[in-house]
Amino acid sequence: MNEKRFNALLQELIDENPFAIRAVLKILDVHFTDAVPTLAVTRQSKPRLLVNLQFISDHCRSDREVKAVIIHEFLHVLLGHTEEKKPMTPARHLALDAVINAIIHRQYGPEYSSMMASYYADVTDLKKLLRPMTGQEVSMKITAVTMKSPCHNGCTPGPPCIRAI
Repeated sequence: MNEKRFNALLQELIDENPFAIRAVLKILDVHFTDAVPTLAVTRQSKPRLLVNLQFISDHCRSDREVKAVIIHEFLHVLLGHTEEKKPMTPARHLALDAVINAIIHRQYGPEYSSMMASYYADVTDLKKLLRPMTGQEVSMKITAVTMKSPCHNGCTPGPPCIRAI
C-alpha cells in the first residue's frame, strides 16, 4: 500500500458513499505516519486522519478492507467522537470502536468487516467485541435465548413461546 493507492481508495469511497463526504469535509488533512499503530483521527474540531500504511499493508487483504478502516475513522468524525471533551479512557475507546465496527458489519457485510474478524480472531477478552461474532458465539447466543427460564405465560423452558408472540 502506498499513498497514491490509499488516496485513490479514499476517493472511490467518497464517490460510493454520500456520508463519507461529510466526514471528509470535516477532516483537515490526511497524514501518513508510523506515529500511530493503525489509523486514527485527532480529537479536535478539524480532525486530521492519521494513516499507518504499514498497518494497512500487513492487515488489509482487499480494497474493501482498506475502505472499512477508513469508514471506521470517518464514523468517529460523523458520530462526534472527535469533538467530545470527555477523556478517552481505554474502556470508552473500546466501546466506541465496538459500536462502529458493528455498524460497518451490519451496513456493509462480511466483505468489509472481515479485516476486523481476522485482526481480532484470537482475542478472548472484551476486545472480542471489536469483531463480528464467530459461528460458535452465534450458536451459543441462540441457545441461550431459546433455553431461558419459563416465560411469563407459564411455559416451560425451550423454544420461544408461541403465546408470547
